[in-house]
Amino acid sequence: MSNEKGSKINHFVGMLLYLGILVYFITSLVSLFIHLSDLKAHGFILNLLALLFETLGPLYAVYFMIQLIDGILNVGEINYSIDKLSEFPKVTVIVPIHNVNPVVLKDTLLGFKNQNYPNFELWVGDDSTDAKLREECKKITEESGFIYFYRENDRFKAHMVNMILEQPQVKESKYVAFFDVDHIPEPNILKKFVAILEQHPEFVFVQGKFGFRNAKNYLHVWEAMSLTQMFASQNARRKTGNVLFCGSTACFRRDILKGLPEGTLTEDYDLTIRLASEGYRGYWLDEISSMSLVPENIGHQMSQLDRWMTGQAGALSDHIGKLFRSKMTFKQAIDFVVSSTVVLVATSFYFLGIFYALIYGFKLPIYRALGLDAFSLIIMPILTFVIYICTLTATTIYTAKSGTYPLKWWHIPFFLAFGGMTAPFLVFPVIKGLFRKNKIIPGKTKWNKQIPLIPLSIFFSLIGVAFVGLTVSSVLDFLAITNWYGYNYFFILFGIIGITLIFAFPFIVVSKIMFKAQNYEEVMIYH
Repeated sequence: MSNEKGSKINHFVGMLLYLGILVYFITSLVSLFIHLSDLKAHGFILNLLALLFETLGPLYAVYFMIQLIDGILNVGEINYSIDKLSEFPKVTVIVPIHNVNPVVLKDTLLGFKNQNYPNFELWVGDDSTDAKLREECKKITEESGFIYFYRENDRFKAHMVNMILEQPQVKESKYVAFFDVDHIPEPNILKKFVAILEQHPEFVFVQGKFGFRNAKNYLHVWEAMSLTQMFASQNARRKTGNVLFCGSTACFRRDILKGLPEGTLTEDYDLTIRLASEGYRGYWLDEISSMSLVPENIGHQMSQLDRWMTGQAGALSDHIGKLFRSKMTFKQAIDFVVSSTVVLVATSFYFLGIFYALIYGFKLPIYRALGLDAFSLIIMPILTFVIYICTLTATTIYTAKSGTYPLKWWHIPFFLAFGGMTAPFLVFPVIKGLFRKNKIIPGKTKWNKQIPLIPLSIFFSLIGVAFVGLTVSSVLDFLAITNWYGYNYFFILFGIIGITLIFAFPFIVVSKIMFKAQNYEEVMIYH
């Protein structure tokens, strides 16, 4: 069976699932209106909110299931050949740095010295506040034969890049490539980037896949597998023309690029939306293009995720008014909406648990589609579980063959456990972003800020204890030992939430003890 045929079957099954969820929602809504007099106003509102989250989680899960399966089917792949390159147009490579470990910079520049592309220049854009680090990085850059560019800058990465783009000799380049300081390039990656852009004028940028050279413990494995899951979805986005610029290991047509959006926490995501709204497309190169470092400890990782989630949700708020009125397709616009609020997939059942807890506490009845009523507390979690298993299977298959890091079978349960225990910490960043707290205030905004993980984890663990108590009460009702609510199935979701949240505090404490930074000091991360 061809990949294209497999993709069509995948989308057909997905549409059936969408239809089933939609029918469930509509018929449940009708049931709520029929029983409005029994529910009263507060009962109707709580049932409606619960119904919204009952369907929201599965809808998101189905969307990503379809996307990940398309990803392992490798849809949208094009042909290109570096052997057909007859000319080698100039490429400017920009590596922005801020208070970095000089050894990390040296390793990356060595990777560029080994490039087999004959016509490129490399700029190291430094806005470090540490004079000693500046001197070391300047020496390493110049000894490597590259250009060192220092400027004071309190507007972060985008402004540094834009200052370099304005330099006269950079304007002579046909292409501009971006690499983070920890991304060691593959020797022929610039040739591959140029070959694709020269042979496929329909693309304005190429985003390469990067591997992970320090995935050596369970925290790193979770981080690497999470990013690899995103890589699988990038494969699928080639078909819809919605490939995301990931901030590094990418190459652009300079005349289309113009500059990076300034003033936001996720300049790469904002740039992707801008280009898509202008009708431009990028290509995802599903080949290892560089080898990177994942964040080394739990504090660094959660700080990075906080910035990403705030920035992406904020970008949605900033651009939502024009998403459906621009040159991008309806599918592209929907994908940006879903991608910007992806954390809702992992956290929707927490919100659902809150509404169920209120329904249980107020002894309110549940009315759902076709007389399912309380049985929906069994059916919807089972449906969601099945969809998640399909999603996890697709992620595992892609990770195993992607070459990003050596996957072992025991990594999978740790991936699930780490994902479940970190998900609650991502709710607040998304809410901040939706309220447009993604803006950079020069001299005030922190690029990576320290997240109060211990207080937050204690808060979540206490909520977990409360849900464990609700689980016990619900089970006693189910067994007819007590009669607070009567026969019910609330304990299924209450138990899942309780077990997940109650371990938030020990998870953070153990992670802080076990996973230590090797390459970066705190001053290099939090600024």
